[in-house]
Amino acid sequence: MKRLPYTLITLKNGLSLIMQVTPASSVGLSIAVGAGSRFETDQTAGTAHFLEHMLFEGTKHFSSAKKIAEYIENVGGKSGAWTDKEYVLYNVKAPKQHLEKSFAFMSEILFHSTLSTNAIQKEKGIILEEIKRKMDNSEMEIWDNWFEWVWGKYQPLGRSTLGDEITLQKVTRKQLQDYLNNFYHPTNMAIAVVGNFSLRDAESNAVKYFGHEKLSKTINFQRAIFTEKKIHTQVVRSDTQQIHLMLGFATDVSYTHKDRFVLQLIADLLSAGTSSRLFHKIIYEKGIAYSSWVRSWTFTDNGLFIIYGAFSPKNIFLAIKIILGELKKVKEENVSVKELLETKEKAKANINFSLETTDALSNWYALQQITENRVMTIEEHEKRIDNVTAEDIIRVAREYFFAKNMYVTIKGPMIENVRSIEKLLSTL
Repeated sequence: MKRLPYTLITLKNGLSLIMQVTPASSVGLSIAVGAGSRFETDQTAGTAHFLEHMLFEGTKHFSSAKKIAEYIENVGGKSGAWTDKEYVLYNVKAPKQHLEKSFAFMSEILFHSTLSTNAIQKEKGIILEEIKRKMDNSEMEIWDNWFEWVWGKYQPLGRSTLGDEITLQKVTRKQLQDYLNNFYHPTNMAIAVVGNFSLRDAESNAVKYFGHEKLSKTINFQRAIFTEKKIHTQVVRSDTQQIHLMLGFATDVSYTHKDRFVLQLIADLLSAGTSSRLFHKIIYEKGIAYSSWVRSWTFTDNGLFIIYGAFSPKNIFLAIKIILGELKKVKEENVSVKELLETKEKAKANINFSLETTDALSNWYALQQITENRVMTIEEHEKRIDNVTAEDIIRVAREYFFAKNMYVTIKGPMIENVRSIEKLLSTL
């Protein structure tokens, strides 16, 4: 797909607008808000996510969730949203002739939601079911277990984005309105438009539907603090057939850190595709898991490197031993020219494949702008990947992959000998 260079402008009220024209049949419109669970307190945990739900529950001009949905869906469009640790993302994808309707839809839910008491009570039931669904799914629940283990439940990054049953029941209209007023303003938002449209039309619609809001002070979150642990293994008992394992490292590799793309490439070296080192070893050579993955996750002020897999109880020690062995190999042996080149090609292909649609690309641009205060193109990402050397990989692995920096969560049936696992971890 041939794309024109993107255009980034800032409206008078501080709103960032990114536009990129592509020869598509659709328009993707995304709005990222600098909010999320990192901005919450113990008492308000889950507010960002709850508000995201509520904005689709009724507005000044549309009295119900159904009427809001029909406004965009009846012309062939679709909408969605999700809440993460440092942002909330709203998006619309519609046929190219409905650019203005997309802007009108977004403006309506973000600035004219009624937050009715009846809808709030109904939404509590919906989100409670979402929490229960997560608790029933160990592959989902282990994320919250591990994050709490890394940061502790008294830091925002250590709490679930969904909140919990106690904080959920205490949500009030005033609490939601305060969060909306504090975070949903132009200086704390980024809009991205990608697809088949006129730049002039997009800018005029941005001004019409989002240009009236006033400048406001942005609220920041406190830097997360890692606390060293004497015991690195957390055991969470659950009545499951498998033991779910999450093993990872706390790093200071943020969005803008020089080692960000090195860690990304190490993750791909280990788990991008069935021929990757760790995936192939665990699944195809040893046959002890159905799937496994590795991820490098960056935040504004720090980062994580995470390895996940699910295993039969009898294979958990072998699985950890294999994972540690592959990490040692990355630390001690230079990757070959051939394997490095192949891993880079996988990484670049994955970026391109994931951004082939207008809405995926608009999401990507909006999120970069709100979290990193910059926008990198696909080509710029590819260049950063290409610049990673074998020396970079071994240097970064040695800097971050060591036992003192390791956090492990094991969720499943009874684990008899945690000391054996601790001893095994200390060998890294």
